[in-house]
Amino acid sequence: MTAQALALWLMAALLFAHYLGDFTPLATARMQEAKANGGPLRPIAAHALVHTVLVTAVVAVLVSTAGALLAAVAALEFGTHFAIDAFRARLGRRVPTFNNPGGNSFWYMLGVDQLAHGLVLVGVAALAL
Repeated sequence: MTAQALALWLMAALLFAHYLGDFTPLATARMQEAKANGGPLRPIAAHALVHTVLVTAVVAVLVSTAGALLAAVAALEFGTHFAIDAFRARLGRRVPTFNNPGGNSFWYMLGVDQLAHGLVLVGVAALAL
């Protein structure tokens, strides 16, 4: 497989992993509720851990099983995913319109949130390759 093909497959797999972590039953009602209510932080951390497992598994399968690389990927994914989601949750507590799907502010914030996660996945791919 060429380097370009690997990079494309890696990004596609990372985006699919992100979808699985956010938009399937892997994101439990308790995790979603904590993100919507600004806490508690433990379910948000559990959500970040789900993403960490998925992203690290993708990198392990497609790129490498090297311990140091996988540890770096796991640390990057957990730290950033937790920080982004905890920040958005706390911000939503202070600005309730960010948690109302009936308003534009919710969709803007969801877009910023997903963009931030997507950019982290680009960073994961860059680190892994």
